[in-house]
Amino acid sequence: MRTLEVALWIRVTWGFVCQEMFTAFKPTLPFLYLAFDAVMIALGCWTLSDRRDKISGAVFLVVSAAITVLYNGCGVFFYLNGLRDFIGYVVVLPIIRYYMADDELRPVFVERMDRFLYLYLVLQVPCVLIQFFVHGAGDHVGGSLGDYTSGITSTLTYLISFYLLRKRLDRNNVFASLWEHKQFILLLFPTFLNETKVSFVYLAIYLLLLIPLDRKIFIRLTLAVPLMAALFYGSAVTYLVTTGNKAGDIFSLEYYTESYLATSDADATQRYAQWLIENGGDAYTNNEDVPRFTKFLFLFNLQEDEPGHTLTGWGVGHFKGGTIVANSDFYSDNEWLFLGTLPYLFFMLVQLGWTGVVMMVAYFALMIFSKPRAGLRRDYNLQLYLLALLLLTMLYQDFLRNVLMCLVLFYIAMCSWQPTDDEAPAEVAAPAENL
Repeated sequence: MRTLEVALWIRVTWGFVCQEMFTAFKPTLPFLYLAFDAVMIALGCWTLSDRRDKISGAVFLVVSAAITVLYNGCGVFFYLNGLRDFIGYVVVLPIIRYYMADDELRPVFVERMDRFLYLYLVLQVPCVLIQFFVHGAGDHVGGSLGDYTSGITSTLTYLISFYLLRKRLDRNNVFASLWEHKQFILLLFPTFLNETKVSFVYLAIYLLLLIPLDRKIFIRLTLAVPLMAALFYGSAVTYLVTTGNKAGDIFSLEYYTESYLATSDADATQRYAQWLIENGGDAYTNNEDVPRFTKFLFLFNLQEDEPGHTLTGWGVGHFKGGTIVANSDFYSDNEWLFLGTLPYLFFMLVQLGWTGVVMMVAYFALMIFSKPRAGLRRDYNLQLYLLALLLLTMLYQDFLRNVLMCLVLFYIAMCSWQPTDDEAPAEVAAPAENL
């Protein structure tokens, strides 16, 4: 548990330290990420005990190896390097389940994890403010995680805040309870300094699902609408002021259908993206990556041009080259399409096809809906929030490649099952009060 805690703190702070404080250490970042992955693999193998995790991990390893090495002819080392993008499927959940299944370890683990999550939220405020004043709103405002992690930072902020606030919410006095624990809502502020547009979607889901799903839901919704509207308006104004955007540009349907999520001129987008690659540019510095939904259109064209990959994809590892292992020929030929933001569904279809998508859906369904042990009841609000987050991730960004994201998400998924009223709740209630 101490090893996990130390590894987490190094992982969530070293990016900011290297990029904003001691830039001479910036070259160490890839090796730190590799070391963190190695620690997670070691802990996952050490704690692997549940039969469900053994079966799901073995199935994924066998199927992904067969698709990559046997069907697509990729090398074993190429596959093992690419497997780092899927560590969450194999080793992260066993770590969480190991602590949560033990009656003595569970309260200690929950207390430490909740404290870590709360301190992580607080830490983002100074980190984001420093990055915002130095770099302005954008991809460099990734909080303690560093550059190009603004999306992950915003996602984690909403997820952690929602989870911690739900634990303290009094179902009989919802609004008084929200006011008492308003610091968790105030800690959402950094998400509007990094130009992450999906934050508005997160905020809407966050506010709606805070309301308990019981007979009083309609009354509470009626009372909550003015508060929700005020928070949403204040967030929108903050976003527009800090980013310098105009409301007509960002909050218009045309912006999302013609530029941000899709484009009406796919051929022109492809020509310009290819031109950037050929002339030494890239999608990050030029902000001209192929829009998210348009990537799927080109992927279907690619599957038609190279038959036999719809069900299997082209194998694991094509998105993990360029640092330690060289890029594959397949990646180099389609770099113009693969650069920039990748929806996780697109990421999975490219590497493991629809076979991978089916395995992924089954994995998350079992993780969320399978009761960890007897005597527990589900927190419907929290599980609905997790499902909404996973659905957005499928279509918006590849957050689940990040081991830290998987660790937090899977932990909260396990915590979405709580003791029933007739079971002593101290093991989950008491640690929450220690914050």
